[in-house]
Amino acid sequence: MMLKKIKHLAAAVFCMTLASAWAQSTPAKPLARLANGEVVSEQDLSDYLDSRIDLRQIARNAWGVEGVVQEMAMTRALVLEGGRLGLPRKVEGAPKRFDDVYGLAVYKKQAPACEAPANEQEARKYFDSHPQAFVVPAQARVERIILPAATEIGGGSAMAWLQDQARAVITGKRKFGLVAMRAKGEYSLDAQGDLGWITLDGDHTIMRALKTVKAGELLGPVQDDEFVYLFSVLQKREARQLSWDEAKSFASTRAVSYCREEAQTQMRADLFKRYGVEIDRAAIRDLMAKANSAATKAEEKVEAKPQQ
Repeated sequence: MMLKKIKHLAAAVFCMTLASAWAQSTPAKPLARLANGEVVSEQDLSDYLDSRIDLRQIARNAWGVEGVVQEMAMTRALVLEGGRLGLPRKVEGAPKRFDDVYGLAVYKKQAPACEAPANEQEARKYFDSHPQAFVVPAQARVERIILPAATEIGGGSAMAWLQDQARAVITGKRKFGLVAMRAKGEYSLDAQGDLGWITLDGDHTIMRALKTVKAGELLGPVQDDEFVYLFSVLQKREARQLSWDEAKSFASTRAVSYCREEAQTQMRADLFKRYGVEIDRAAIRDLMAKANSAATKAEEKVEAKPQQ
């Protein structure tokens, strides 16, 4: 029990200090580039996460880190855009490259006004002309097993082991939950087993694949970046279009939120094009491979330490 507690503590401590660990690693490719020669480096990411503690939990896998880097690139582009437009900026000390406060001010200056429909009749017009804003995305209750691809388990690779486990689950010889418990003994930095209900949105390959899987079926094993996965879909709710009766109570607020979502997406596309922003997904995958290696070594060091 004591070893288990220490193992979980080591994982928690590592997650909290992950940004600092990245900054101490050997030089790597930039995580993003701009046409003016600027880059988003690992050090930039580390510094940003130091000030944005709310994003640390997100930045635990390649998908999350890519989202953070994209946000940093958007902030930088907004700062550059504000300078181009001559918008005033309050600077105390050295100006911050990734200035969230100024970036938000620039965004608000440029973003279109998103006003709620004046009455129910106008809300109904919006509903009829924007059906895509009133779609409930597909959802699934999912179990997952995740292992670093480099893991050796059961006398072979993680992929080979998961293939054997998938066959055993399909034939009813083994429960998925028991396989997840075994995997947790090898890797515990991400949740193993039941993930609950998740929304199947986004354009990631695995999310697109999960949309095609029926309840009671498995997906995988499949490798993505430095990890291999096996999924079990327990229940499924397909995407569906809401009726007016279902949507009318919140149609006005949805009109505003959807307008803002569309505006943000369009502004990001425009600014990334203007400033030549390119996100380097390969560099992000390399970064996470180093971080996961460091996490494994940290766990091993804690487990090897004699207990009092």
